[in-house]
Amino acid sequence: MKRGPLSLGRGLVLLSVVAVLFLTVPRVLAAEKLSLKDCVRRAVLYNNTLRSYASERRAVAMEVKEALSPFYPTFSFSTLFERSDWEDLPRNDHATIKFKARYNLFRGGGDWALLKTKKHELEASGFDFLEQGLDIVATVEGTYFAILSLKNQLKVLKKSVDAALLHETVAKKRVEAGLAPLSDELRAKVDLANARVDLVQAQREMKTLIHTLAVLMGVPPTEAVDLEKEHMVKEAGKRTLQELFELAKRNRPVLKSYQQQVQKLAWEEKSLKAEFFPVLDAYAETGEEGPDYFPDKEYWTMGLELRYPFFSGFSTKYAVARTRSKLEAKRWSYRQKILEVQKEIADAYEQLKTDERVIKAQETLLKSALENLKVAQRRYEVGVGSIVELTDARVAATKAAIGLENARLTVVGDEIELKRVTGWFVPVIKEIEEKKDVAKEKP
Repeated sequence: MKRGPLSLGRGLVLLSVVAVLFLTVPRVLAAEKLSLKDCVRRAVLYNNTLRSYASERRAVAMEVKEALSPFYPTFSFSTLFERSDWEDLPRNDHATIKFKARYNLFRGGGDWALLKTKKHELEASGFDFLEQGLDIVATVEGTYFAILSLKNQLKVLKKSVDAALLHETVAKKRVEAGLAPLSDELRAKVDLANARVDLVQAQREMKTLIHTLAVLMGVPPTEAVDLEKEHMVKEAGKRTLQELFELAKRNRPVLKSYQQQVQKLAWEEKSLKAEFFPVLDAYAETGEEGPDYFPDKEYWTMGLELRYPFFSGFSTKYAVARTRSKLEAKRWSYRQKILEVQKEIADAYEQLKTDERVIKAQETLLKSALENLKVAQRRYEVGVGSIVELTDARVAATKAAIGLENARLTVVGDEIELKRVTGWFVPVIKEIEEKKDVAKEKP
């Protein structure tokens, strides 16, 4: 069968449409197995919030380099041509070409104080980055273990659906045999529907958590994520409260950031006080001057220039007083922040110890609920128990199993929070950043 030009054109159009759809529709790749360490590393490297903090820190680093400029001499070139014509006077032309160099000999230490101010600001921005990193890493770990916990809950809910389906089958057989009323079968169907609804809601929550973890790692929520099964190692919870206080004093970035901010304001005050001192500059100038467009009279000059502001409307005095007040306020804020961090540690520590006791109670509750479910199932099968007793026992067993899983997840969350408030993750973040910098330096 011969194809005409029209059918060939349609075929090309169809191929073009398929190609466009293939390129524009996102392709779902096979999920890569990620460990907790992999997730943390990706979040530190690719989280957009952390990238923003890193960019801001680079901007402050440029301000440090900018503060170095007064320590170098300045060079300038200028040229000037003037023509004047006055009544009763001959017209006058004047041209100048000159090169000038100037160097600041003394500014009362203001340049040095400004440089120190910017350096402390740079250090503070680095600690702000680490503090934000603590929050990101803690959220990643919390989400990671929440996904693993929800997987266990999904297994429980699937077993619950299977149990509800079995109960519906038993109730239907009893109704058909005339051993139970029709309401038993209806109650069993409602119970099965509720179990399936719980399972669907848990599956939706699983997708939400996976989306959250993906965004934390800086990738679209549509990207597939699969996690390796890991267990939280209890480390911070084994320390004493005093040991945790000392750990936070060494590691917690927000405390070090406050220290740097105090130092920054102290040097900023010194920078302002430098305006009370005279300014001494050295300069040298050379060039050519004359009445023509291209002057031919060479000259040079050099000297020292001393300037002293006798009165500036008390602006410097007020600026120093304002900065000193800010410095005092920041010192009190630093002391308050220490107390707040200690309170965070104490609260997280006590919460962890309390929730650990809840696990034992939940284990006892689950064991009792499973026994009650077995008894209720036997009683209903032999015609002694009711369908209400059986469905209630299944719901109670399911809740107890999920409650135990939630209690374990809560303890994991308490451990993560304790690590966050003590700055436990700071060495991990620094190690990832150092490896990234080394990788950039390699050819």
